[in-house]
Amino acid sequence: MLHLIFFLFSGLVSAQGLFDKMKEKESKKKIVKTGPYFGVQSGKFYAGEIGVERQWKQGKLMSPNTHALHFGVNYTYDFSRWNPVLGYDIGYWFRKSNVGLTWGGSLCMRSNFEDYRFGIVPTIGYKVWQVHIQTGYHILYPFKNSDPNSFVTNTLFLSARFVLVNDRDVKKKDN
Repeated sequence: MLHLIFFLFSGLVSAQGLFDKMKEKESKKKIVKTGPYFGVQSGKFYAGEIGVERQWKQGKLMSPNTHALHFGVNYTYDFSRWNPVLGYDIGYWFRKSNVGLTWGGSLCMRSNFEDYRFGIVPTIGYKVWQVHIQTGYHILYPFKNSDPNSFVTNTLFLSARFVLVNDRDVKKKDN
């Protein structure tokens, strides 16, 4: 009986060593995905979005970190006032595991083709497969506008984006 316990225990120890080696090999991989995205932003107004996103993900099974950069253009149109607003966003988001919230932010510029405003956009979201749902708040400068009806843009918003991954690379680190 003692031999059987010793045999099982030594098998578990060697299996743990194999698992650690496999985990070490996985952590040396990095998965890089790039592609265009399209989406819609909803708040006080609707805005269509298009852009490009690049994601870097650790090639490990348990709790891989994902980082992403994106650049996009959005267009808001208020049909009741004939007042379009064009926007540009460049941003970053981060996720700590396969399932969890994304945390990020963007720098933005909005223009109604007469005036322009710059700002920052803190965001929080959730990503499943290639669909990314985010909510955030545009903090735009100048804060006070002379005519609030002349510049229609969302402050608090909810957006849904779909990324079409058209380039996927697995990079291995040499250590």
